[in-house]
Amino acid sequence: MLVFSQKNLAFLSMPKTASTSYIHALSPYATITVKGPPNFKHMSLQKFDKVLRPVLGHNSQKTIETLAVIRHPLDWMSSWYRYRLRDSLDCSENSTAGITFDEFVEHYMRNDPPRFARIGNQSSFLKPAGDGPKITHLFQYEDQISLVEFLKNRLEKEFELPVTNVSPKIRVQISPETEKKFRRKCADQFELW
Repeated sequence: MLVFSQKNLAFLSMPKTASTSYIHALSPYATITVKGPPNFKHMSLQKFDKVLRPVLGHNSQKTIETLAVIRHPLDWMSSWYRYRLRDSLDCSENSTAGITFDEFVEHYMRNDPPRFARIGNQSSFLKPAGDGPKITHLFQYEDQISLVEFLKNRLEKEFELPVTNVSPKIRVQISPETEKKFRRKCADQFELW
């Protein structure tokens, strides 16, 4: 997560949306940079509203604007699945080794998914606390050009976006039945995207 207090902007780091690349590129210009642990780096809007917004609002007459990136839900799932295939996770409860992408999605949709399929929900990540403000600026991951242009204009800085923390490149497949079920169960994520 990045906070640019002079620019009245907080960039919330949705997991699996190139947030690490933006942290590397924009940290020099940020007032606050949160690189870890994951539950702070990937602070949801609700947690931001409860924990940081009151502190940041104390020094400002304006409500700080928030920015986040959302990824197409199936692409987001694919990135998580591939990320959890890394060799470094072999034999861990978070590893997706030995299961198909279709099985991963099926597990994700359970009421109590196994650990490897507990990856959260993009809609929940962007849900405000109580009657708090909604996310101010929401960009699709698939439109990096618009996001980079917005940030360059808002921050009045030029920057290069490094490629970091990339999931292994493998082809994934999902059955039409599982995709249909996923689109129905996760309709809120598709609608938000």
